[in-house]
Amino acid sequence: MSTPSPPLSQGAGYGVVVGLGALFAIGMIFISNTLSKRGNKEDNEEFTVAKRSVGTGLTAAAVISSWTWSTTLLSSCNVAYTYGVAGAFFYAACNSTQVMVFSNLAIQTKRKAPNAHTFLEIMRVRYGTFVHLSFMFFSLAANTLVVSSVLLGGSAAISALTGINIYGALWLLPASVAAYTLRGGLRATILTDYLHTAVILIVVLMFWFAVYTSGDQIGSPDKMYNLLLAAQARNNDAPTLDHSYVTIRSLGALKFAILSILEYTGVVFLDNSFHQKGIAADPASAVPGYILGGISWYAMPFTLATTMGLVAVALENTPAFPTYPRRMSAAETGAGLVLPYAAQTIMGKGGAAAVLLLMFMSCTSAISAQLIGVSTVISYDVYRTYFRKDAHDQQLLRASHYAVVGFSLWMAGFSSMLYGAGIDLNFIYNMTGIFTGAALPPLVGTFFSSRQGALAAGASVWGGFITAVIVWLSLTHRFYGAVNVTTVAELDPCLYGCLAGIASSAFITIVLSLIFPAHYNWESLAAVRVQTEHDDKVDVTFEDPSYDPEKLRKAAILARGVTLFLFLALIIIWPLRQVTELIDKTFFRGWVIVSVLWAFFAIFAVTVFPVIEGRHTLVSIFLSFVPGHHDLPVVVQDLNKGEKADSSDGSLDHEGTVASVDL
Repeated sequence: MSTPSPPLSQGAGYGVVVGLGALFAIGMIFISNTLSKRGNKEDNEEFTVAKRSVGTGLTAAAVISSWTWSTTLLSSCNVAYTYGVAGAFFYAACNSTQVMVFSNLAIQTKRKAPNAHTFLEIMRVRYGTFVHLSFMFFSLAANTLVVSSVLLGGSAAISALTGINIYGALWLLPASVAAYTLRGGLRATILTDYLHTAVILIVVLMFWFAVYTSGDQIGSPDKMYNLLLAAQARNNDAPTLDHSYVTIRSLGALKFAILSILEYTGVVFLDNSFHQKGIAADPASAVPGYILGGISWYAMPFTLATTMGLVAVALENTPAFPTYPRRMSAAETGAGLVLPYAAQTIMGKGGAAAVLLLMFMSCTSAISAQLIGVSTVISYDVYRTYFRKDAHDQQLLRASHYAVVGFSLWMAGFSSMLYGAGIDLNFIYNMTGIFTGAALPPLVGTFFSSRQGALAAGASVWGGFITAVIVWLSLTHRFYGAVNVTTVAELDPCLYGCLAGIASSAFITIVLSLIFPAHYNWESLAAVRVQTEHDDKVDVTFEDPSYDPEKLRKAAILARGVTLFLFLALIIIWPLRQVTELIDKTFFRGWVIVSVLWAFFAIFAVTVFPVIEGRHTLVSIFLSFVPGHHDLPVVVQDLNKGEKADSSDGSLDHEGTVASVDL
């Protein structure tokens, strides 16, 4: 089996990976220096949570960018290639709901522990050392799996497009990201997230118009529909109703959807970078930012897979397709090459260059978020908790910087080891739930139950994990007769292992919480404070006039209502419309048009709206370069300045929100 020749040169690959990385580093240094000169002091509070001042638009952009991994772009096209429109729909629907569900945890963190930097700080204060270390293990495991999938998928695609050495890409991508993350911290990550998101959405729209409105290969939704019918007759092996690529009905796609929604809800809940963006958001922006980000993110995989995933199905038998005259192999789809091959088919070298840009943008934005998330855990939950309890702000900042470098080196080495062992994108995607599912029930209980104690939380996460591993490996052997790299990555044992882990964890924590109720009153979470360079412990609720417990309580109710509505609309109501029949040409035409309209909505929500929302800050920064304009508003409030309000007596509001505690 011959391997298609790369359409681009190695110089193009190294130019993007190294050159764009250097450009982002220089740009972030300039932006960080500009903000620092205008009141945005460089300290660990700024580095880790951006002084808790990020607005709705940038929060949404940060969320959508953090959730748009190279894995997202590649895997969504893979499942559309396998299941047709069912794959595009289920991937988008079942991976967008996690972010919207997480808005409930984000607002609970604002209410219960407004001074927190990581969710693990909450676990430590509430449950003690054993549970703290246990959840730290699973959190860092989730971060490791995320970055591994991002690096393996992105590097394989970049290598296929340019011919550069995959090991080189695995090491160069984290290096370029670490360079600008070190200087700018979370705010730099969020600002680059904004740019990455804009570029990715523009490229997605470019692909849509190239496929559905121009050229003689497809040119319209109607022709795409006819080509999909021809592919059905030609292949006759799609795991869907009547082997059709234009139906929602597919048991395999449904199983994939269930696995996705469960395992990646666990990823989001365990990934400290998502908690950080909720903490960094202004109190009024956390819920709308996450909901807007989740709705906008839907367009990424839905529009891209409805376009490029279906292109691979429709044009695989044409001479323009890189693997012609054969179909794509399992190794090629497992490496995530559906998108690169489809882009090359439609647009030649221009399409390959566009995918190369997509891979760089999606890899670097995801890795940057992970670097900040992990470095914050290392500095606060490891360094200050177990090694230097009296560490002040600048010491924590140095620890964060060391952690960024250390985690970059760890992930480059770990991903190289996985690649050398033959682990691909499909393997990591399917088995992630084994490591994340068991943590879901105790995490939910931490934020929403006063009865769950340390015994219930610790026993449930380890009991669920052990159960998941046993079910996963035993069913792999039973279904396939052997336990190896290929069989353990199969969908069914991974799905059942994940389900077993969640179910057993939920059972353990519920039973132990009923037998040994904790009756937790939330007061101790006020012990989490902001540490300044002068060894002061600051309560941010004193400094932030927008912190209103009653508004946060209403926001929590809003988050639950919106989450329930969107879950029912996207997961239940929409697929039921077409679950028993094939999609006709008229409905498919509307399906394709909805996909592009959703992409346009996403562009407005996460690229135009943040500019409108932050127009005053942008104007002030611009005017700072104009001679004669010196009296500018401070860009971000410095938490170390200003007078603190009087502390209260440590009481809680009637919903359990921490007002303050004088420690």
